[in-house]
Amino acid sequence: MKISYEKYTDLSKQDILFIHGNLASTNWWKPTLNEWKKHGGLGTGSLIFADCRGCGKNPSWPADEHFSLEDLARDFLALIKELGRNEVAVVGHSLGGLIALQMMIMDPRRISRAVLLDSVGANGVVFDDSMYEAFRQMAASRELTQSVILSTIRNSEKLSEEFKTEITNDAFKAVGGVGTSVLQILKTVDLTAAAAKVKTPTLLLHGQRDEVIPLKDSQALAEIMPNGKLEVLDEAGHCWNVENPSAFVKRIREWF
Repeated sequence: MKISYEKYTDLSKQDILFIHGNLASTNWWKPTLNEWKKHGGLGTGSLIFADCRGCGKNPSWPADEHFSLEDLARDFLALIKELGRNEVAVVGHSLGGLIALQMMIMDPRRISRAVLLDSVGANGVVFDDSMYEAFRQMAASRELTQSVILSTIRNSEKLSEEFKTEITNDAFKAVGGVGTSVLQILKTVDLTAAAAKVKTPTLLLHGQRDEVIPLKDSQALAEIMPNGKLEVLDEAGHCWNVENPSAFVKRIREWF
């Protein structure tokens, strides 16, 4: 299926595709884009920010229509083809990191380099029934959704009210649609064996204070990926791209 995206040209040495996390959208990359522009362009390549199906500017997703991790990866691989690119670099945050990993497994020729920020691990995340109930409650309460989403960002009180509203609206739209499918994906996925064959140079960044995804998941992934490099971010939580966009942009520009 076609997914919505935004493209900003003449900013990078190569085209870079950014994939957001669960219940999010391209809005989560706004601080990244703003910081990148401050530093100036690096070449004729583009920064490409795309929304997962059912998220952001894409149509809402029916709650009873499920999809797989492979489906999400195919969406983004199809976008690369639609844009006429032979290959791109990829940045994936949280669930977006897992999607990026699946893309590297399915079509490694398309991905030149990767950054996985606080990525879901190769074995996903196992939730009990209480998480499904929490998602149902979030789908019925915008206020609860905002509380949960902001709890994933360290020092979220420093964010502008406009940004908080944007990401809350995105999450509230997504949780009642794609939420159930994502929980099922995270519960059943196992990319361990396949990840061990991925040779794409991959930088894994993980916040020491991440309370969403355990650091051990990124440590395990870095150990099995032949060209994986792990860097632990001492003062970061789950969302370094939002918590400290200046430092985040500096590091990924160096990597790319």
